[in-house]
Amino acid sequence: MKKLATLLLAAGLSASSLAAQSNISSQLWDDPTFVKEFLGSYGFLAGAEPPISNEEKESLRNLIDLIKASPNAAIQALEPQITDSSSAAFDFILANLYFQSGNLAKAERYYTNAVVKFPDFRRAYKNLGLVQVQQGNFDKAIKTISKAMELGEVDGRSYGLLGYGYLTQEKYYPAEAAYRQAILMQPDVTDWKVGLARTLLETERYPDAIALFDTLLMEAPDNADYWMLQGNAYLGKGDSMAAAKNLEIVRRMGAADLSTLTLLGDIYMNNNSADLALDAYLAATKVATSSDSKPLLRAASLLTRGGNYEQAKTIIPSIRDQIELAEEEELDLLTLEAKIARAEGDGEAAAELLTQIVERDSLNGDALIELANYYADQGDMAKAINRYEQAEKIEAFEREALVAHAQARVRDGQYKEALPLLRRALQLRSDNNLEDYAQRVERAARTQG
Repeated sequence: MKKLATLLLAAGLSASSLAAQSNISSQLWDDPTFVKEFLGSYGFLAGAEPPISNEEKESLRNLIDLIKASPNAAIQALEPQITDSSSAAFDFILANLYFQSGNLAKAERYYTNAVVKFPDFRRAYKNLGLVQVQQGNFDKAIKTISKAMELGEVDGRSYGLLGYGYLTQEKYYPAEAAYRQAILMQPDVTDWKVGLARTLLETERYPDAIALFDTLLMEAPDNADYWMLQGNAYLGKGDSMAAAKNLEIVRRMGAADLSTLTLLGDIYMNNNSADLALDAYLAATKVATSSDSKPLLRAASLLTRGGNYEQAKTIIPSIRDQIELAEEEELDLLTLEAKIARAEGDGEAAAELLTQIVERDSLNGDALIELANYYADQGDMAKAINRYEQAEKIEAFEREALVAHAQARVRDGQYKEALPLLRRALQLRSDNNLEDYAQRVERAARTQG
């Protein structure tokens, strides 16, 4: 399971804001109104609070100063007084103290004791639900908070936490309903608006999500998460360049990580803006570590396959400079350099690189196919076929090698020899383009006689 802080941020509820909502500050014990409600007559909400004897009230009054001075000492003093017959109020207060100290397991235990002793204890249900949210037990939290609301503990926070629980459970309709009610009751709480925006994203109502993030960004223009989430909404809507603008803002804020920068580069590649893509990819190399090589190698491959050779030749040395590559990764870059050399007409340099790669890794199917293509272009079909057949024996490259081999045979006028290769490739995985190509080759073979 993800860390709670990550989940809270993803749901629009930061760990700090949740703590602010849940923790019982020591300052509260200096508030006479709070003390009166917390430790005074537990009958002030008739039927909703457990009864408490005069003796128990006196015991709690004597505990107030200790609670203010040392909650941990208060725990030690209060816990021995709790029995099966003591008021549920004692369990509730002890649970609050454990909650304040961060001991969620003990807090859950005593909140649970409180509601067992007094089943209509709605504040205990509400706090128990809050503990379960912090523990990441959202299924339980939904039921507990719903019970508190059923008993009458209805406020914006309850609705907001209920929405959060439903969102984490991917129950988007009730999440949306709860968040909207929370916003009505607490319009100034940003967490509920972000939660609603996330719900809109998950249900693919991208224009509504974009509009809501516009409102949030007017209130907090320096919040990089809002810019990122709105960018996701633009991508969902199909407006990738609008998403790129958002990601560029995140980048200027200094908040763009590797995934953000590579996504930005991918967007530019999809929009035929190789120079802008290169700029984003180069920025990504500067924040990458050795464990981040895969997306950078992919970026170099995208540039190469797209025919953007100058850009590819720029990023490849940058990757080498910034990251300590494994042997296999270095060979991948050498293969890309060989492909670039071939594409630019420097066949000898390409052949030299590819030969080095195959000598270092005889199972490098990509290099074997590229070397076979080089020999085929040179008219040396014997050497080409040998390399193609080597690549065909490597399971991960078999289909690609078969297709490349067949194409080389076709270019050499060997239609009949190409057909079995294409049929085997189609057996491995069929697609319409390859099927059409095979049919054309078959017609050519028949006319060949």
